[in-house]
Amino acid sequence: MFNDKNVIMSKSILAVLILSLISINNISSQNQKIFITSVKKGDNSVEYNYTKSVSGNYFVEFELESASNVEDISAFRKTYNLNLKDNSGTLFKLVPIDKEKPIYCSYTYSYKKGSIKPILDNSVVYFLPFKEKKEVTIYESFKYNVKPEIWKNYTVYSKNKDTICAMRKGIVSEIRKFTVSDKGNTVFRTEIIIDHADGTNASYTGVDDNLLVVRLNDQVYPGSVLGVVDDIVDSDNYHVFKFNVYYFSSEEVESIDGKKLKIVEKSVLPIFYTADGYQNISGDKKYIVKYNDEVFSKEMTSKEKEKYTLNKKLI
Repeated sequence: MFNDKNVIMSKSILAVLILSLISINNISSQNQKIFITSVKKGDNSVEYNYTKSVSGNYFVEFELESASNVEDISAFRKTYNLNLKDNSGTLFKLVPIDKEKPIYCSYTYSYKKGSIKPILDNSVVYFLPFKEKKEVTIYESFKYNVKPEIWKNYTVYSKNKDTICAMRKGIVSEIRKFTVSDKGNTVFRTEIIIDHADGTNASYTGVDDNLLVVRLNDQVYPGSVLGVVDDIVDSDNYHVFKFNVYYFSSEEVESIDGKKLKIVEKSVLPIFYTADGYQNISGDKKYIVKYNDEVFSKEMTSKEKEKYTLNKKLI
């Protein structure tokens, strides 16, 4: 015969099995990039662990739907967005109120690319995404009903197929194609996403897919060549290239019309190094691209700096 404790334990084990199946089905539909598992400990606490099989920044939207015998449950119910900093780790741990009884809970989760509300490294300076000595006029574009300080794109128009370079050290985490209308035809444009160490991302839009120099998971440094601008031109026969530095946020802000708006993507307005020194970029102004060793080596490891110094001596 089973006593009450055994019945509770059996229900708990069944719940874990059901939840595991839910998690596996959810992940299978997303190509099994990230797994979250719950592990019951000997003291009846439950630990939630993750494994990540892809590189780059990701965050989990995690929600406890129901729970019993959980200490400080209100705090965990507010913990919806969690950054995955490593390839594996622990998200959090639930502790039972009654140590003699198991925890029962159900949960759902999904994951998205990027980091949610990362701690920005404001000491990092960026290069403009072109070859050194090139002069460019940079324009700004914005999202409807969102203030410029929340989101903006930088745009460059050129008669030439410019070489596109990385603005900052990072990892190529995504190379995606999307459709646009070009003179009545539907064509593809390519966007390169590079993840940075502090959880921000850089977007490079309008790169020729047939002339890419980088691949997924490649390490790039400031000034590293990514490719060249694609062949798509506007009505004045100018090539159009766009770039942006951003991160993900779940905060509420006031929109232009005064309404509350929950933002997802928030732009970073970085300091760039140019021929005129360190400066923020303003729209409708000309800049000359300039590199320097201090900016280049800012995020390098000791070994990377040694290799870079040796290569310079050999030139």
